[in-house]
Amino acid sequence: MIRKITLYLASAVLLLGTASCGADDSIEQAAAQSVEQFEAMGMPGMKNDALFVAEATSANMLHMQLGELALEKAVSPEVKEMAQDMSTGHTRVLEDLQQIAIEREFVVPNQLGRAHQKVYDDVSSETGIGFDLAYIKRTREEHDRLLKRYEDMAENAQVMEVKQFASKQLPLLRQHLQQTEALEDRLGDI
Repeated sequence: MIRKITLYLASAVLLLGTASCGADDSIEQAAAQSVEQFEAMGMPGMKNDALFVAEATSANMLHMQLGELALEKAVSPEVKEMAQDMSTGHTRVLEDLQQIAIEREFVVPNQLGRAHQKVYDDVSSETGIGFDLAYIKRTREEHDRLLKRYEDMAENAQVMEVKQFASKQLPLLRQHLQQTEALEDRLGDI
């Protein structure tokens, strides 16, 4: 019990350190801190797992934030419905990922990575039907990238919990990708 509390506090300190580092990318910072920790514990070769956990954390935060934004700004009821599904699904995924991060001592970002922040900024700058189309397009692109990354980690992760997590999320990511592709096809003619 004391070990878990100590680990939790150490993770919190590292997260605060990540937030205060400034202009560097939060994903890269979190991954570097995780790798440093693992190497200090005599666990080399954890860079890919650490980077994935940090990327996945930021990506899930992105989809939650974009979903909330779309619930406010979207014109199309179909886009609002999809945004609600995305936000709910990615909230559950993030909760699962955060649990693994705590248990396995990964450092995670508490803000969007630079690339994810750019996606959010690009989509949020749009209005009306332009917002709906930008939201769908960027959500599809991001899910396509996520699916490939999760498939890779389901095969190649070093940490069994990370491998299982990635594998478990594949059906949801495939569903989200199909949902965005279908909606993009329907609204793409506008």
